[in-house]
Amino acid sequence: MQAGRKTRFLILPLFLWCFTQGKTTRLHLLFTNDIHGAIHELPARFINPEFAPELTGGAGAFTYLSSVREDAEKNGEYVLLTDGGNIFQGTPLGTRDGGATIIRWMNWMEYDVMAPGIKDFDQGKENITRLASQAEFPFLSANLKGVDGPLPYIIKEYEGISIGIIGLMTPELPEGTLPENIEGVQVTPPLETLNAIIPEVREKGADLIFVLAHMGLPYDREDEYALMMEEVQAGNPIQINTALELAHFTEGVDVIIAGGISKGYNTPWQDPSTHTLVLQNYGNLSGIGHLIFNIDVDKKTIEGYSYPTDDSMLLTLFKDDIWPDPEMADSIRHWVSSVKSSMVYEPVERLKKIRETSSIECPEPLRDEYNRYSVPALGKADRLEVMTWNMENFPMANDTTMKAVAEIIRDLNVDIIGIQEVQSIGQFAEMMSWLPDYDFVLSRESSFMDQAIVYRSGALTVLNRQEPFTFDDYYFAGRPPLVVDFLYRCGQVDMEVTVVNFHLKCCGDGLYRRQQSMKQMHAFLRERIDRGLDNIIVIGDWNDQIQDKGLYQSFRPFIQDREHFRFVTELIADDPEQQSYPTWPSFLDHILISYRFFDAFNNDGVIRSVNIDEWIGGWEIYESMISDHRPILLTLPLN
Repeated sequence: MQAGRKTRFLILPLFLWCFTQGKTTRLHLLFTNDIHGAIHELPARFINPEFAPELTGGAGAFTYLSSVREDAEKNGEYVLLTDGGNIFQGTPLGTRDGGATIIRWMNWMEYDVMAPGIKDFDQGKENITRLASQAEFPFLSANLKGVDGPLPYIIKEYEGISIGIIGLMTPELPEGTLPENIEGVQVTPPLETLNAIIPEVREKGADLIFVLAHMGLPYDREDEYALMMEEVQAGNPIQINTALELAHFTEGVDVIIAGGISKGYNTPWQDPSTHTLVLQNYGNLSGIGHLIFNIDVDKKTIEGYSYPTDDSMLLTLFKDDIWPDPEMADSIRHWVSSVKSSMVYEPVERLKKIRETSSIECPEPLRDEYNRYSVPALGKADRLEVMTWNMENFPMANDTTMKAVAEIIRDLNVDIIGIQEVQSIGQFAEMMSWLPDYDFVLSRESSFMDQAIVYRSGALTVLNRQEPFTFDDYYFAGRPPLVVDFLYRCGQVDMEVTVVNFHLKCCGDGLYRRQQSMKQMHAFLRERIDRGLDNIIVIGDWNDQIQDKGLYQSFRPFIQDREHFRFVTELIADDPEQQSYPTWPSFLDHILISYRFFDAFNNDGVIRSVNIDEWIGGWEIYESMISDHRPILLTLPLN
């Protein structure tokens, strides 16, 4: 298809297609995206949470791919296997070695090409270079500058047809990772880059143009397209961030294979104006995409496409349908077992080293550089303060939110803050750079809306971090708990403290998933208590109320185990002046302590809502600038 030519793709019946074509061939495009380290077998709880069918993961994908390749070879057809990025972040199987294990699996799968994603930068740009050197297939990203390894494009030669494949990175890369991970990296505008490079790819012999874009096809694509066209008709400029926008404004692109969003679509999206096709698979390797192109070799055009099933280009990897390759399955199980065995935390040697080398003095807070609000200091040197704070879609109002939150954190001067709903990692890290008294731990395995634990670095040292249930995090809505073990040394206090921060499922089937996640969480914490790791504080947006009764109670395992655990927020849950979610109103943000803190809390402990809205001009300002949740603060005297 020549640049600018508008061609409409049709799904023709096979018998009609055979009579209307000249010399033709078929290309089987298989595609994955947003694997997030999930190549292991796991239950498909999104189908049936209680009696979930098994998904075969990477071993099932290998079986299916091998079958397609075998049939294609017999029939004189071709296979192209691509990935749209975000390959390793999401499970310890990927993060433990920076994606090397996932690349090893991809090499066995014999991928043809991949475009690195935002989360593939989670361990730095040098790690991208390392992975590209280990891969037996090229990384592609034409608009990614300052990173060694990725190529701008390749041309795949098939009998009678050449396909140019161009890689693209989303301009939203800085928002999705820490600044130090992309130092010196630049993402040029994707549309301009693409339009500039297509003539070069054509000149080198490409008959068809495929774009492998880490620029997701958004949820509700029809609605998003309608909104985009309203802006176009109004004459407003369009920021090209998604594959939907790219497909509408580029010319001469036949197919865009998208990644960066885990939402899959059974059918391709076809832009009504350019007729470019956009494809996207579901994430976490729950299935594999497969679209079969009918290519007219004489005209050098795609004349139609078909699906491997009656109505879908996406195949879910159910064990009942696709049996896992035995050797591949055995290897993946061995990798998973090895990772799980290394996740057990044994603090003795680490504690000894820190106590021998670190100070026990309590540092004074630095001078406050922000003076817009009158926020009182709630932190005291002889107490441990732990706060939970859902910062809705942080930063809700960008720089305005960041400056306000930085001032509030500094003025409050509390020891630990568990934060939920970090949407922009880059902006969160920028805000934290304004707070030299504090450091933070950020979740690595969440699918979206990360959790963070901010801590006063002069008094607290991170001993260990963990995100349990990452191999099966359905009940935690793709946001596994962030568990951080600290050594707290201040004044006369020298003790270990475990802080757990999570954000439970809200709506839909949220009640059932909260109930199941609390069973898992209770068992996990009891096991830690049995190993002597019993100074535990659990914080977060629990998305439910302690006061609920009967079938509607989410937290029964903890409520019934009052020997080991206590919700200190039960003391204020009925106070209308302290509701953590005033809009409803309701109390959804809780703090739970283990039995080791019972005496300290009974002595002189305090649990309270932190009504920041009263200090910054009222609820309306707070809700529009920071969050729809109030923070909740626990103060414990430790001596």
